Amino acid sequence: FTTTQTKRTIIVTLAASLQRPSNKEQSCVSYFPTRSKREDLIEGSDWGTGQEVFIEFAVQDTGRGLNEDEKKLLFIRFSQASPRTHVQYGGSGLGLFISRELVELQGGEIGVCSERGKGSTFAFYVKARRSTTRKPGKNGTLPTTKPSTLGEKEAPCRNVDKSSIKVLIVEDNLVNQRVLQRQLHNLSYVVHVANHGGEALDRLKESRYWQGHEKTGLDLSVVLMDLEMPVMDGLTCARKIRELEKSGELVRHVPIIAVTANARLEQIDTALEAGMDDVVSKPFRIPDLVPKIEGLLEKYPNAIPDQQLTTPVRP
Repeated sequence: FTTTQTKRTIIVTLAASLQRPSNKEQSCVSYFPTRSKREDLIEGSDWGTGQEVFIEFAVQDTGRGLNEDEKKLLFIRFSQASPRTHVQYGGSGLGLFISRELVELQGGEIGVCSERGKGSTFAFYVKARRSTTRKPGKNGTLPTTKPSTLGEKEAPCRNVDKSSIKVLIVEDNLVNQRVLQRQLHNLSYVVHVANHGGEALDRLKESRYWQGHEKTGLDLSVVLMDLEMPVMDGLTCARKIRELEKSGELVRHVPIIAVTANARLEQIDTALEAGMDDVVSKPFRIPDLVPKIEGLLEKYPNAIPDQQLTTPVRP
């Protein structure tokens, strides 16, 4: 939004206060009032009994700004400031609407301050509670807790050369592709990429999974498969891979982890039924992904033909 301006400045502000930001007289931001009465989430026992506070976030830019008619269209579902907005900047008119929903669910409000030709400030705040002081332990240090995930199990300690793990990333978004590629490279994994399911099948036909290429083909250990892609989506690709295994053209089981933003139970079941071995939901952290990769390679050790995964005995 600042690309057409001579002066390009963006200021991000994070603040906290005991007073609701929408009640402050000196604020230039006009907050949109909550549309319906919602349950106050911080009254739950999980939030403790600390003092009620408001956390405020604001982004100010020197973009083209908005006139009064354009501001009236903000935060409305499938609505943008003008028909040219989509042509110039993209989007579908859902981002601010969803942001308003999320903010209101957390006891806050969202708003804007904007003037045509001068820029805009978008701000929101959410309600929270001040944390309570924990008592020091016997040694004088504060007790620490390890975050846990429901059903999470400690990954076994595996003795494997990371560079022997060859990952095929199947992802059409080039930014996501490069970020994940760099993160896995930092772990010493060898990474190959494909832009859609059709290219993934081409890579597998060049690999040691393909009949006749067992000794000379491309080394691949596991596939990270996005679900929504052009040309061929991830579900279709997974089904074709399993069909090729049944026909004998792929001589071994290809470990596949589905990567998807649709993490509802029905989507997970659909992915598994299509032939995925596991599912990881976006956004994910690399420490969450690595145990899934190594767990699959322990289950299918032949995915690393020249090296077997071993689990050393703990003392």
